[in-house]
Amino acid sequence: MSHPDTKRASSSLLRPREPLVGRLQRYWRDGGPWGWLNAMAVSVSLVLVLGLLSLLVVGSFSHFWPSRLVEVELTAQPGQSPTALTTTRGEPAADNRHLLGELMHEEMRRVASGEGDDARQQWWLLQTSSRDGAAASWQWLPETLLDRMAFPSQALMLEMRDGRTLYGMPRALSDPMTGEMDHTPDVDDGPARPLSEDAEPLFARLKMIESERRQLQALRLDSEALSSRYQALQQSLESRRSAIADGDAAQTQEDAELEQEMQEELVEVRSAFIEREGQLSALRDALAGGQLLLGGNGGYEGRIALDDIRNAWRPNAMGFSGRLMMTLKRFRDFVAGAPTEGFGGVWPAIFGTVLMVVLMSIMVMPFGVMAALYLHEVAHQGRLTRLTRIALRNLAGVPSIVYGVFGLGFFVYGLGAGIDELFYSERLPTPTFGTGGILWASLTLALLTLPVVIVATEEGLARVPRRLREGALALGATRLETLKRVVIPAASPALMTGLILAVARAAGEVAPLMLVGVVKLAPDLPLDDSFPWLHLDRKFMHLGHQVYDLAFQSSDAFSSRPLVYATALVLVVVILCLNLSAIRLRHMLAQRYKGATE
Repeated sequence: MSHPDTKRASSSLLRPREPLVGRLQRYWRDGGPWGWLNAMAVSVSLVLVLGLLSLLVVGSFSHFWPSRLVEVELTAQPGQSPTALTTTRGEPAADNRHLLGELMHEEMRRVASGEGDDARQQWWLLQTSSRDGAAASWQWLPETLLDRMAFPSQALMLEMRDGRTLYGMPRALSDPMTGEMDHTPDVDDGPARPLSEDAEPLFARLKMIESERRQLQALRLDSEALSSRYQALQQSLESRRSAIADGDAAQTQEDAELEQEMQEELVEVRSAFIEREGQLSALRDALAGGQLLLGGNGGYEGRIALDDIRNAWRPNAMGFSGRLMMTLKRFRDFVAGAPTEGFGGVWPAIFGTVLMVVLMSIMVMPFGVMAALYLHEVAHQGRLTRLTRIALRNLAGVPSIVYGVFGLGFFVYGLGAGIDELFYSERLPTPTFGTGGILWASLTLALLTLPVVIVATEEGLARVPRRLREGALALGATRLETLKRVVIPAASPALMTGLILAVARAAGEVAPLMLVGVVKLAPDLPLDDSFPWLHLDRKFMHLGHQVYDLAFQSSDAFSSRPLVYATALVLVVVILCLNLSAIRLRHMLAQRYKGATE
């Protein structure tokens, strides 16, 4: 008795071998290559996405990680003097023998040798202290000019509030009481040492100044509230006296007592206001009096106000944990900080981007869903409806700058100017809504993304089985009830797909926003605690515009490059969070109406 496997093996041996061409043709007809091509397309997409994220993370890392400061001692070579060195901005180097800064880049160059042949030579790019404005100073150094490199542990890196970066060696602090330079400031424990050996007193003074700045801000707000209260009381008292003088109201005993109470409150508010102003003046003087003297080792030379320093650290004295903590602190300040004249944080840009996308979603979804319902459920499916669908699909391909021009002409100069004439005529010629703002930006992007929402919703409505509509109508439901309770819930996952596509496109658009409301610097958020809380007429900041401004409008490309990567990374994370929220909602709706479309 033979085994079945033996029979199959013998039958396959008896069958004639299929030619190679035939096997390839059958493999092609079965769709084998398409499966591999699809897998390759998915792999390439994943690699591109991961590569993009890796590029953004690595590119932005250098901005937050405190790299070591290097002191370079230059030497003169035959035929090449260090005095010939200049910064990249054409300025002569301040110290011809020493430079202090960060090594940002190195590369190999071909240089002509004395024998007529080209030789490879290493060049270093050194970032030194900013000399004026917010621009950094950069200097290319060939290896032949480097005599010695050292990493002094006392070297300071200072982030200034105006955006500059300074490198220097601490020499002395001003005395808090007299303002004179004190080269051996007092310390809490142990013998006092010069600031060049121990910079801890400097960090303690900077912490105290930060606390005083917060106290100054609280006092300023309190003083403004007292001033507003004083003006309101004064106006109320004058109005009351005018009414009595005109004979509109008779003064009774209660009125006299009330007026006396108001006068007493006026005196109290005025006294409190004068006291706050005195405290503010004393704090301002204290903040303006502190100074730090830097000098030596090729770093920044001179005095700087302590109040102008945003952050200070000694990167050469830090271990790995210290560098990691500093990196996290700088990233937190970058995400949650306010913008400055230099750059600062991106919190207003994050808030403006999210608020604009939320407003756009609130505006576009009702109009998009209603338009899709009309086209698919109500309108006669004739030539006009088909032409309307074709027009809508073509609108999705119109360049976004065209929508920006339309928004500027229709919303800003048309609708906004009309609102100003009707409701804000007392403020003219200063426009309120007749200029760019977050309302017009959201409406322009809602118009831009409307075709996407309509097309996605129509696709979802087409997937709702006809038997559901007929069953609801057969059970006595009206057409409106069928739409509200059967069709729209069953198509709700497609609605969320349209919202996801709209959010992704709106959050990344920059061109139309430059015409209808986005600006480079707007520290005041559109949402605050003053009535009406949401200020739709205000201009706002946007992460995409920040990326554009840093990449193409900055005068210092080397300094702004890591910031471009960091801002782009934050933009990608914000869009990812918005899309994940919509995907989560779509998943919940799909689970709830799972059996409706099957």
